Amino acid sequence: MRKNALSNAILAGVAGVAGLASVANAVNLNPDGLGEVLVYPYYTVNNNLNTLISVVNTTDQGKAVKVRFLEGRNSREVLDFNLYLSPFDVWTAAVFGLTDTGAGNLLTDDNSCTVPPIKTNSGLPQLADGRRYAQFQNFRYSGPNNESGPDTLDRTREGHFEMIEMGEVGDFDEGSLSAITHQANGMPLDCGQVQTAWIAAAGAAAYWVADPNNDITPPAGGLFGSASIVDVVNGKFYAYNADAVDAFSAINLHTNPGLLNPKLSDANTSPGLAQAIVFSNGTLITADYPSAQAIDAVSAVFSHDALFNEFVTSADAAAASEWVVTFPTKNQYVDQAIVGAAAIPPFTRIFPTAGTTGTAPVDVNLTVYNREEGPTIAGCVDPSDPSCLPFSPLPPDTQVTTPQLLWETNVITFNQPDSITAGSSIFGSTLVANVDAAGIGVNDGWMRLGLYDAVGPLLITDHISRPDAALNSFFGLPAAGFWAVGFTNGEAAPGVLANYSGVYRHKGSRVYLPTP
Repeated sequence: MRKNALSNAILAGVAGVAGLASVANAVNLNPDGLGEVLVYPYYTVNNNLNTLISVVNTTDQGKAVKVRFLEGRNSREVLDFNLYLSPFDVWTAAVFGLTDTGAGNLLTDDNSCTVPPIKTNSGLPQLADGRRYAQFQNFRYSGPNNESGPDTLDRTREGHFEMIEMGEVGDFDEGSLSAITHQANGMPLDCGQVQTAWIAAAGAAAYWVADPNNDITPPAGGLFGSASIVDVVNGKFYAYNADAVDAFSAINLHTNPGLLNPKLSDANTSPGLAQAIVFSNGTLITADYPSAQAIDAVSAVFSHDALFNEFVTSADAAAASEWVVTFPTKNQYVDQAIVGAAAIPPFTRIFPTAGTTGTAPVDVNLTVYNREEGPTIAGCVDPSDPSCLPFSPLPPDTQVTTPQLLWETNVITFNQPDSITAGSSIFGSTLVANVDAAGIGVNDGWMRLGLYDAVGPLLITDHISRPDAALNSFFGLPAAGFWAVGFTNGEAAPGVLANYSGVYRHKGSRVYLPTP
């Protein structure tokens, strides 16, 4: 027997070919970092920061990718466009601010084809050096599209972003792959071809207007990405990898760059079905959902009943810590323009449509530990308990209440009581909740952020997903993010770099049980 045949026989006997096939054709969070959908949990231009981004195509196929930036309050789109990657291509860009309060902006020096064009677009504004950039827009949350949040451009300054592979690009009908493929000079052969393919006025040449499936086959993955939040002034660099969702769609998703689709709610693993595979406590969970609930398949792979990570705030290290906690699918459950008047589980509060400071809060539970196993202060299991740890500061004469995260993209600060009004010290975030761990004597330690409590008094019983086909549910919320920490060495010799930084992905647990 040949070696390959022997290996395949052993593999089939241990795992089962059918089991392997089901994993390959179900939405999953790929631990190897490759996928069809990339979720980047945070960008910001506050505090004079820049966010550098990249996406890499590891395959020998062309890729059509939807790039979408979402503001942090209610995940309304602030910039969407189509990106066309040639085989083995990398696309890079930077998100930056021109003022302390204005819009975020996107700049790219990359030659990969985008529609609309950015680098060569004479209709876009210019920097002093002549480079073009795209300004983030408030169209989706201002005027008739406003819900209840601010409608100003400063709302675009922080949030998260995603990239969704719409399909692979070939040369079957119109030669699109040849057009986007880089030549010996580093330039694509003809970006103008794929740009005019979307312009209806181009008549017969507008072949993607006539049929967006021309030269397109279904997505096949192989993308990975990263982002880096750069503090040039203080010499700090907060870098993280994008979360990679694989096997997202078995069908073409290629759409006009002027449309808001595809979205994370467009998961499609087989006709009429969105299946998720989730690894939990050493077990593979298979959860099936009808197409009308496809968003639940994506939420399932991000679902956690609790997140865990560390924090350091010691004064002798001049340390600061902030957690990014993003709910990447939340708007598909709470935005009234999508779901109507009532929120959809596992979220329980709708984003309102009146006022100017709207939120869709989620109740959470905080337990803080120092580095010596204590104190173990449970956050608001019983709000009358004087040991209950809430977010701070509290309004005057207000009794301790259940901690809440208000936004789609949240920054949790530690021992930064001024962050609520002045912005966070690392990211300059205004989407802030502060944990006053120092108030119970903890400067360095770790925290359990409970998104659902499986034992004891249940404050968060409503955070239960809609049941899957087996009538089981995930308890908790779909969440992603990381801990960012910065240090300053005040004892460094003159002229020696004294600032340091690090980023650590959140850890999490899952609960999957019969629906109550």
